[in-house]
Amino acid sequence: MFLIKIFHFAKGYVILSVSGHNKEEFLNAFIAEGARLRNTRYSGECILTEIPAEDFFLVRRVKTQAKLHICEKHGAVFVLRRMKKRIGFLIGMLALLLIFMVGSQFIWTVEYDGAETCDMQQLSAAVRLSGIYEGALKRNLRTPIEMKNIILGNTDDICWAWVYVKGTKAVVRVRENIIPPEIFDPDAPCDIIAMRSGIIKRIITRRGRCIAAENQAVAAGDTIISGTYEFENEPGYQVHSRGTVEAVCEHVRSGVYKQYYCCKYYTGRVKRFAVLRIFRWEIPLSFGKVGFDDYDSDTKYYGADYIGVGIKVTQCREYEVKKEPISYDSAVELAQNELEREITKELLPPSQLVEKHAEAKKIDDETVSVTVRMTFIEQIGTEKRIEEVEFIEPKTDNDAAGH
Repeated sequence: MFLIKIFHFAKGYVILSVSGHNKEEFLNAFIAEGARLRNTRYSGECILTEIPAEDFFLVRRVKTQAKLHICEKHGAVFVLRRMKKRIGFLIGMLALLLIFMVGSQFIWTVEYDGAETCDMQQLSAAVRLSGIYEGALKRNLRTPIEMKNIILGNTDDICWAWVYVKGTKAVVRVRENIIPPEIFDPDAPCDIIAMRSGIIKRIITRRGRCIAAENQAVAAGDTIISGTYEFENEPGYQVHSRGTVEAVCEHVRSGVYKQYYCCKYYTGRVKRFAVLRIFRWEIPLSFGKVGFDDYDSDTKYYGADYIGVGIKVTQCREYEVKKEPISYDSAVELAQNELEREITKELLPPSQLVEKHAEAKKIDDETVSVTVRMTFIEQIGTEKRIEEVEFIEPKTDNDAAGH
């Protein structure tokens, strides 16, 4: 349907009003002469119909007593006729069209997709080296394979890359390297150390030398199972320690909270700011300040990337923050739940809750202080690589006498 409308506009058409006597006879005679009518309808005592511009001259061949009146003229034919009287406007439109045609042959926007933790300065330099930058001529761009190889060869944190050119915009899509966890060699010597402080509840030693005892307090980083064996009269050696260490660990979190929560209510006042973007230049179409103390902003872009022209609209919605009071018990419960969630984020799996205790103290009419203490049994043992040392066999008394 949309393409049909464009076709009729390009050819041009006239909306004709037929009134008076013998309206229907005129239309029948008009069709008999070869006229093509569309959207014929009654409008009061008149009949409205659309006639292609090239068929309008057939009206002269029909003799009728009906009254004819041209209501509207649409189409490129009539627009060009009016433009003949406005040479300056026509030249400006042609110049603007030429600018768009030339400007659409360049890259004016470069976007990145998938780059979150990598070095953006290094990535931008590699993309520019591949030929993608603002103002680059599209016909001089390298092939996608060549651009990918240049980007991967000049970055450290990227394992895959591809460049998509959409009109005047280039989208650089990358995938970052995934750092694999460190895997210990089963034969590499290592100790079992404590990841956090606590009181040891149980130690299961499968390999290595246990140097801690149950009910002993340890700090983070202390060695619990050693992989080094040393002897007085025999050479020592090192092994890859293995074992499980369970400890009772206490977690404490505290905070200050209010006996109310804030609600956001929109007032209905909205301000919009529009910016015209032509290639890489932005022209503000709206001026002034927001004028709101508290507001949410939302920006949308309307445009065609293939010609590099669009409008960026920013909508600002004002809101008011109102305090809704809550009871003392509700404030303490909400604070306790939040502090417990913070503690559970730092637990070492698997963990078992042993004890939980909460303390609350009222500071003033609107403020309360809450402290949560939670005790868990956690597996705090982790492997730590140790450097191999060369053990020298100790000398005996007989060896010393022989020398």
